[in-house]
Amino acid sequence: MIKHLLNLFITLYNQFLILKLIIMRAIGYNSYGGIDKLQILEVESPKPKRHEVAVKVSAISINPVDLKKMRGGFKPITSIKKFPIITACDFSGEIVEIGNDVGAFKVGDKVFGMQDILFNGSAAEKITISQKYISLAPSNFALSDTAAIPQVGNTSLLALRNIASLRKGHKLLINGASGGVGTFALQMAKIYEADITAVTSDRNIEWIKNEFDIENIIDYTKTDITDTSDKYDIIFDANGNLSFPKISNSLSTNGIYVTTKFNIYNNIDTAKQFFKRKKSRTVLSGRTSTSNLDMFRMWMEDGKLKPVIEKTYSFDQYHEAYEHLSSGRAKGKLLIKIN
Repeated sequence: MIKHLLNLFITLYNQFLILKLIIMRAIGYNSYGGIDKLQILEVESPKPKRHEVAVKVSAISINPVDLKKMRGGFKPITSIKKFPIITACDFSGEIVEIGNDVGAFKVGDKVFGMQDILFNGSAAEKITISQKYISLAPSNFALSDTAAIPQVGNTSLLALRNIASLRKGHKLLINGASGGVGTFALQMAKIYEADITAVTSDRNIEWIKNEFDIENIIDYTKTDITDTSDKYDIIFDANGNLSFPKISNSLSTNGIYVTTKFNIYNNIDTAKQFFKRKKSRTVLSGRTSTSNLDMFRMWMEDGKLKPVIEKTYSFDQYHEAYEHLSSGRAKGKLLIKIN
C-alpha cells in the first residue's frame, strides 16, 4: 500500500514537473473592464508555427490602446478571441525557437517588434509571432529599452509619412508632444527637417526644449491653439483630444489634420472632405512590418532616434504601471520588465 502511494506520488510529481515546463506567466484579463481586471495568468507556453519565431520576452511597453481594448472598445472585432486575453503589443526579447519556414532570423537573435493589437498580446514570458513583424534590435541600446519603439513609431510613421506626406520645411504642429507617440513624432519630424511646433503643458516645456532641441513650444494651459493666427501644413493630434471643426482654422489652405482618436466626423464627412482642400484623417496602427522596424533600427543606430522612457516597472508592478498610463501624465513611454 505504502509502495503504491509512493509510486503514485512520484508519477504525479513528474507530471507536475512536465506541466511546469509548458506553463508560463502572463499579464491579462478574463473579462472586460478596468485596470482592476488585470491579473497574472498561468497559460500554456506557445510553440511557433512554420513562419513564426518564439521569443523570450525581455520587456514590453504599454499604450493607451491597451486600456481601450481592456475596456471592450474593440469588442465587436475581438469577440472571436476567447478569454483570457493577454495585454500589450510592444515587446523586445531573444528568439528561443523558430518555425521550419523562418529564414531571416535564428535562435539567439535579439529582436523587437509588435503583436497585432486586436488579437494578440505581448505581456508574457514567451510569445510567438510571424517573422514579418519583428526586426533585429539596435545594438546601441539596452534590449529592454527597444520595446518602447514599435507601436508609437508605427503610429507616427503612418500619420506623418503615409497620411500627411511630411516633407522638409512643412509647418507641423504636434499636440501631446510629451507623450509616447508625441516624443517619437518630434524625433521623426526632426529627421524629416520639418518646422516643428510642440504643444504640451507648462511642466514639460523645459524638458521638451532640452531633450529634443525644440524652440517653438505652446503651453496649452495658457494658449488656446484652436484660436490662433498661425497656419500649419500638418496638425498631428497625438493625444486625440482636439477636433477638426475647431482646429481647421489653424490649417493652411491645403493642410491636413491627423488624429489618433477615432471620431464620427472623420468618417461621416470623409466624402464631403474629398472636395475640400483641408482634410481630416484618423491614424489606426494595428500592425507594423519588418521594413518599418528596420527603419527605426537604422535611425537609432545612426543616433537620430532614441527610446524615451519615464519608468520601467517590474512584472509584479503591472497594476501600478497601468495606473500611471491611465493618468495621462507619462512623459514618453512606460515599460514592464518581463524576464
